Amino acid sequence: MIGGTRKQWINGETITGIALVLMALLFMWAATMNDIWARILLADYVLLAIGAGFIILGIITIHRANRAHTEEESGHSRRY
Repeated sequence: MIGGTRKQWINGETITGIALVLMALLFMWAATMNDIWARILLADYVLLAIGAGFIILGIITIHRANRAHTEEESGHSRRY
């Protein structure tokens, strides 16, 4: 959150990851029903891996956004 003091619970990366994982699971389910979908099952696993990567990236970003910032991290430290 820009300019806010509330903790961030979800972000764009997490939403993207969840959507990709759900789409990959839907495609895998379709592969059980149809031969054409079964031929591209490898692409479903790639989609699943990319979705998991986005979820992990989102979690890391949320942890970085929610931690308390010090003066040393912001680059505005005083020089005495």
